[in-house]
Amino acid sequence: MRKSPTIFSNAPPSDPLAPILAEHLHGQGRLRVWSLIVTILGDAVEPRGGRVQAARLGAILDRLGVGRAAQRTALSRLVADGWITREKDPEDGRAAIYGFSDTGRAEFTQAARLVYAAPGAVTGGDWIVTLSDDPRGIPIAPGVGLWPAEFPPRALGVTLRGAITHVPEGLRTDAPDAGQRAEAAAIRALADLVCATGFAGDGLDAMAARTVLIHRWRRYVLRHPEWPAALVDPGWPDLDLRARVAGAYARTRPASGLWLSQAGPGFRGLPAGDGAARFGQG
Repeated sequence: MRKSPTIFSNAPPSDPLAPILAEHLHGQGRLRVWSLIVTILGDAVEPRGGRVQAARLGAILDRLGVGRAAQRTALSRLVADGWITREKDPEDGRAAIYGFSDTGRAEFTQAARLVYAAPGAVTGGDWIVTLSDDPRGIPIAPGVGLWPAEFPPRALGVTLRGAITHVPEGLRTDAPDAGQRAEAAAIRALADLVCATGFAGDGLDAMAARTVLIHRWRRYVLRHPEWPAALVDPGWPDLDLRARVAGAYARTRPASGLWLSQAGPGFRGLPAGDGAARFGQG
């Protein structure tokens, strides 16, 4: 799949981020830079006061191989669509500060409960059966979906609630589908690669790896259901996928959190706050 030269600049072969950027960010079709910015704001900025100087945001996007023109276009779009706000830096009137608008924050908060839920939290409780064609639900009949009770669809319709106690063998057939299996396998490979590399020595590299990991995970969990063990066939290897992502994310947090706290060229350190609960971790 051809990459857009206006967005991605190939990293040197010795760059530890090179395989992550090539395979798991720029190799996924046309990169939606505005969505990547939403990931950065929600994951790294919102727990630390909710506002970030343009220079720090630009440093992360630069390291991710996103061109400056693409950055400007995406930021302007997000401001115009009411997702984020742009303000003058009170300490440097020539610089801009970005953060979620009230609308953007509400959308992020809604999604974050699911994205950052602890391993086992989504599949370990009661379930509801509801009339819904939303693809994020587990289909059990035409027009009928199964949802974790703690993470229901926005439009519930008629619902039944209870624990899964017995599943006929036939309901396990071809679940999950091939598309979800392929995406889960790719995220598993990404999490393993992040863990193997570690990213303990360079804070910006750790921040970039953390961003790619959580960006791809966010897109996955908001599009695909998380299946309980009772419903999947014995060949489904990713019951522990959330735990794998959580482990890789934890590997990047110390160095990336330190980088977020420190000043750099054109930007101040962000307030403390990276201890926000993520995946059940403090």
